[in-house]
Amino acid sequence: MLISNLPGSSRVWVFAANKLLAESEIHDITFLMRSFTEQWKSHGSEITAGFEIIHESIVIVAVDESKEAPSGCSIDKVFRLLSQTNIDFFQRMLLWIPFCNSSKVITQEQAISQYKIGELTNDSLVINTLVETLDQARNQLYIPISESWINQKLERYSQYER
Repeated sequence: MLISNLPGSSRVWVFAANKLLAESEIHDITFLMRSFTEQWKSHGSEITAGFEIIHESIVIVAVDESKEAPSGCSIDKVFRLLSQTNIDFFQRMLLWIPFCNSSKVITQEQAISQYKIGELTNDSLVINTLVETLDQARNQLYIPISESWINQKLERYSQYER
């Protein structure tokens, strides 16, 4: 199911790859995720879920919890499935900068360096991997760097440099 068909209250998990995915990797992940979400169950009950791959690096998984909420064990299955792809979707200290239909994946050190020389500013958009609902994903997926987790590090750099 497409996540666009799910209600805004649906629970969301954002899995961000540590690199841009090759076309073949996107194809393989699409196949895995489609098969998984179509058969996803929690304690024998079907879960209404969907997924989307965006910016060649982000997998968004959504579940309509109003119909059936996934158990902890069934949520773990998504994490295990993605870990079997040999792609690291669990690096939380990276930034994903949206760029047309793709993205740029950078480390915090690269972000600080780019901030120092003005390539990144407080208004530069990054992908918010901390959204929790589909409404948030629809409305707050792209946030200024000043509202992201790395802002504190950039503020410390700015204060230190003065």
